Amino acid sequence: MKKSLVLILAMLILSATACGGNTPSESTKSNGETDVQTESVTETEAVDPVVKRDFDGYTFRFLNGNTSYEHNALVIEEETADIIDNAFYLRNMRVGERFNITFAETITKSPQADYTASSIAGDQSFDIATLRMEWAFPIVVENQALPWTQIPNIDLTQNYWVQNSLSAFSLMHNVYFAVSAFDITHYDSVRTFAFNKRLIDQYQLESPYALVSAGKWTLDTYMEQGMAVANDVDGDGKWTSADMYSTDSNSNVYVNTLMAGIGSILSIQKDKDDMPYFNLEEEYYLDRMAKVSDMMQERQNGLIATNAFASGHALFYNNLICTLSGLREMEDEFGIIPAPKYDEEQAEYINLGGSPFFMVVPVFSDDLDRTGAIMEGLAVDSVGLIDVAYYDKLLKGKTSRDEESSGMLDLIFSTLEYYHPLANSYLNAPLADNYIWNSSDQIVSYLQSVKGKIESEIDTALDTYKTNMGIASAQ
Repeated sequence: MKKSLVLILAMLILSATACGGNTPSESTKSNGETDVQTESVTETEAVDPVVKRDFDGYTFRFLNGNTSYEHNALVIEEETADIIDNAFYLRNMRVGERFNITFAETITKSPQADYTASSIAGDQSFDIATLRMEWAFPIVVENQALPWTQIPNIDLTQNYWVQNSLSAFSLMHNVYFAVSAFDITHYDSVRTFAFNKRLIDQYQLESPYALVSAGKWTLDTYMEQGMAVANDVDGDGKWTSADMYSTDSNSNVYVNTLMAGIGSILSIQKDKDDMPYFNLEEEYYLDRMAKVSDMMQERQNGLIATNAFASGHALFYNNLICTLSGLREMEDEFGIIPAPKYDEEQAEYINLGGSPFFMVVPVFSDDLDRTGAIMEGLAVDSVGLIDVAYYDKLLKGKTSRDEESSGMLDLIFSTLEYYHPLANSYLNAPLADNYIWNSSDQIVSYLQSVKGKIESEIDTALDTYKTNMGIASAQ
């Protein structure tokens, strides 16, 4: 189990759903009025301990833009009744002792504005910022952040740095947005599927676990199983909460999860020189968009509903992994599985990474040696602690209820892809909600109408970046 947990860290934008967050005070205090037994995490030795340093009691400060997820605080001041908060507390204590430092954070609802204001003023009010991609990318383009590839003491080749995210969001082979084992938003934001075990047995359907393992969990198989369950139970000709459905989801999350799974993520791509470009008008992508759209139109009734899975009225559930905690009281047993492949010829399963909070190094940093040492230490000491806590919370009788789901999670987290932040105002939600979901007839014309705008946006962003970095403009 621990070996597989380490493997998931070889992974890692915009998510249509966010999991409810706590205020800092809520996330750091247990309920004193109830008899709550504190959950604990067994401390393990660091995977690759970094050199012990003395930074003379320095307070290492985070600008934290995460107000979306349940576990949003990075600095936990005391033990609590929550296993994940306790893991953060123990990790920070360990790193604090190693470097003779303390930690502080500012959780803000306006992270981009706060970051920019501090950068312009040069006030050195924080050492690291955690930002969503749509906030971080403009900051990088405007030359207000430093590449992690230039930070001392950082080894980005190690698996406690989420490798898939590094390759997805590099720019001209420079890494400005990093995710490590340090933070759990890269778990929370991942899109996934779950299935109702009782309904699988009741309708005598093949186990999705077996289908995944055999490489036969495909878009067609998913649709066949879901529509075998979909039924207007009361025969009133209306689809209501009394009926049975294929999938509990919403249009944007659903379409984007499926499109990513079949190898056609609704985003721009990057070329061999690590430069973004637009290619969704290619036949490969158009064929896949049309197939998903046509399947939806053919099977609209009974295909999808909201709030149907927990009551046993949908075979499948599709959303962010963090939303699975809302199913803890569900009577039926369920399992976790990846998004289906396009067909059996597709080499691997592909899963959508969602919207993790990336770590960004401000240009005004006055001691990069210290910043690099501390962030590497936080990443290293999170392995075997933060990851184990997350899996334990997700799997041990709280959310998923079997060991098969553990292997499925390993698979999901090792096969993640992400939206590039450029052109999201034209792609992602617009394509999913307005065209693929409703009809395939206008997909081509829509992409033709926005292609020039998308390419202009890419060129403008890159020209600004190149100018700020002193790089000659492309011919």
